[in-house]
Amino acid sequence: MIKKILTVLFLSFVLTISAFSYSKEFNELYNLYYMINTNKEGDLNAVIEKIKNGNYGKIEKQTYENLILLMDIYMNPKSKREAYKLLNDNINKNTPLLSEKDADYMSSVADVMSGAINYSSFNDVIKLSAKAGEIYDNALKINANHFPSLLGKAILTAYSPEFVGGGIDKAIPIFKKAESNAKEKWEKHIVYLWTSQAYFKNNDKANYDKYMKMAKDIFPEGAFIKNVIDMNAKGKGMFN
Repeated sequence: MIKKILTVLFLSFVLTISAFSYSKEFNELYNLYYMINTNKEGDLNAVIEKIKNGNYGKIEKQTYENLILLMDIYMNPKSKREAYKLLNDNINKNTPLLSEKDADYMSSVADVMSGAINYSSFNDVIKLSAKAGEIYDNALKINANHFPSLLGKAILTAYSPEFVGGGIDKAIPIFKKAESNAKEKWEKHIVYLWTSQAYFKNNDKANYDKYMKMAKDIFPEGAFIKNVIDMNAKGKGMFN
């Protein structure tokens, strides 16, 4: 479950109406992550360190810090208590929001909240889900085509119960809109992969095969997609 929600972290980095332009290094970081295997771990860690030491403005730096924290927890699993503390401390650092005009930053905060769901009590899960959804929606008011918020909202919607407006059928149109706004290679890869999992949940083999093939064609040797394919082969999906 932990790897399901935390994958929300690996969202797109496109220009928004009022946001900064993401650095070349950050796109390189995510392309490396999705094609990562044992031969590329050193390259990935080098880019992470370069970004950590980069000279960015306050909001941009905090955005990167939010997302790199999630990446670290994903790549280096921690105890439930330690992960919860790291994520909760980060949420507190971002509360109140440092900016309500920067869609990229807002989406990164919502991603952290989505990640924290895995380690939280039932009451906190409800609270974090609602808050993350609200932040994604507010980011989409700034830019209705904002890929990180569209993908984050789609994943959150797919995991949410139908009685609160969630479910796979409600999520698929949002995934499709995210797909239409994906530009970088890794953006396309991750939206295809998540969409394949929505169709897997719906037992739609034709569309599952179609989207899984498109995802695999981009990064065929990636460890993450291999893990998902292995999971699917055993009858389990990211939304099961």
